[in-house]
Amino acid sequence: MKQGILSVVFLPLILVNFAKASPLEVFDLRTEFQTEATGVSSTPRLSWKLKSDQRAKSQSHYHILAASSPEKLTLKEADLWNSQLQKKHLKHLIPWQGKALQDGQKVHWKVKIHDEKGKEQEWSAPTHFTVGTQKSFKKPKRISSFKSSSDHLNSLFDESIKALQARLALNSKEDSIDLGLGIDLQRSARALLYHFDSIPLLSEWIHQMDQSRSEEGFFPVKPGSKDLGNLSSESGITVNHPLWWMSGDHELPKKRWTYFEKHMMARENADLLFKGSTWGGLKESEGVPPAYLDLCHLGTATRLTRELALPAQQPLNVIRFQDYAGRIRKNFERRFIKEDGTLKHSSQTAQLLALRSAVLRKEQQKKIIDNLLHSLDQNGPQVGPIGAHLLPSVLSLTQNQDKAVQLLSELNDEQKKAFLGNGLSEWFMSFLAGIDASSAGFANIRITPRIPSGDSLIWVEASHHSVVGEIKTRWEKLKNGALKVDFTIPPGSLARISLPCEEGQSVSEGGLPLNEAFGIEKASQDGSVINLVSHSGTYSVLIK
Repeated sequence: MKQGILSVVFLPLILVNFAKASPLEVFDLRTEFQTEATGVSSTPRLSWKLKSDQRAKSQSHYHILAASSPEKLTLKEADLWNSQLQKKHLKHLIPWQGKALQDGQKVHWKVKIHDEKGKEQEWSAPTHFTVGTQKSFKKPKRISSFKSSSDHLNSLFDESIKALQARLALNSKEDSIDLGLGIDLQRSARALLYHFDSIPLLSEWIHQMDQSRSEEGFFPVKPGSKDLGNLSSESGITVNHPLWWMSGDHELPKKRWTYFEKHMMARENADLLFKGSTWGGLKESEGVPPAYLDLCHLGTATRLTRELALPAQQPLNVIRFQDYAGRIRKNFERRFIKEDGTLKHSSQTAQLLALRSAVLRKEQQKKIIDNLLHSLDQNGPQVGPIGAHLLPSVLSLTQNQDKAVQLLSELNDEQKKAFLGNGLSEWFMSFLAGIDASSAGFANIRITPRIPSGDSLIWVEASHHSVVGEIKTRWEKLKNGALKVDFTIPPGSLARISLPCEEGQSVSEGGLPLNEAFGIEKASQDGSVINLVSHSGTYSVLIK
């Protein structure tokens, strides 16, 4: 009988004997998310990735060596740290436990692991880092790819990447990192993290935001600035959330919780009755009045703060910010929702903000979604940067992926301006290709492509080099009405895969019935969606 995969989410991976087990290779050694890092603390964290051409591969032990020179990087001579063999699967952000390090010291290190069966693997190639207070950041490299059967969407994606590159190009070599105003970075942070090796840069941006806080606890509009503005200042929290989620760095919310809390307390004191504060020069934008904008962004910041409370080990504050969110919703309803359940402000951006900002009760959402769809049918997208950032994801999350693909495929040059640089390329990855994390740092991975009906899009393929390794996916509609989905999960991670599948359709993997395939199995069938669970490896699922 095939062993259930669901049980391994909290248990060691199942052990399987192969006639010729492929080595489990260690590569991409990093210190504080950087290769050959310069300017790290004297207690840095070390990480590495794994790759293998076999399924269900993982690490059971690790052994780290660190030395003051490459020549001493041996078992007998390692003079800075010999971790000995550790029976642990950890490979991400392992704290330094060697000798005390000094400013300016160069440290060479390497690692060897044992696989899930305890078999010893080869030592990694060595790398190094340098301790110091003067940080140095390399130009972020591309870590993604995307292609589809639509030339128009491919062009839109490429233009979105160029817009992100332009944002990165704002950054100078000066002490203060410039990535634009906080409100602009809020809209592009997840996209930057999907497509560029930008965790070190965004981490430093967050650190510099901390250093620039006002006496009351407000974050500034950007690092080094003394200006305050509620939409941009909120980025001290809202940028931190995707950074934590994509990096898996739980120390970020732990160390910064008091800053989050103080900012939110200052926000509350500035608007005790939740009428929508207009501090910081907030003005009407895209048909949305200042107070409406403020409450929506406050709703978003509150939701993200509540989610950050758990990794920050602040469970009581989860309840506290749930209550805070409830009070925001009540005041939003009193001020901006009519008796018939529709919004007093009917612009597309107003509707999108309400739907995405945690200011509505579930029963209020249906009418607003219907009104939004009607407006889009009648007028096409009429949004600026705020609405453009939200539109594709709101449509996908409300089961209107066909409409999202249609609208984006029909954008003219003038309409494109609002969408480019505002996180659109994140939608391509997380919704169209379906690559996302189901737990922080991609320890558990989600493959959930939103596949439009009809022939508007025949295939999509994408990849993302996450902090745990490369994730790939490709889906294709075959001529006989079948759906073929290929995906790759890096060693040590588990994946949950959700695909369209009607009752009665057959599902196979690699030419075998699903119940005979190794490393993958059905978890549940939910209406027209089948949910699968898989170990690491490369898979090819056919639904027909």
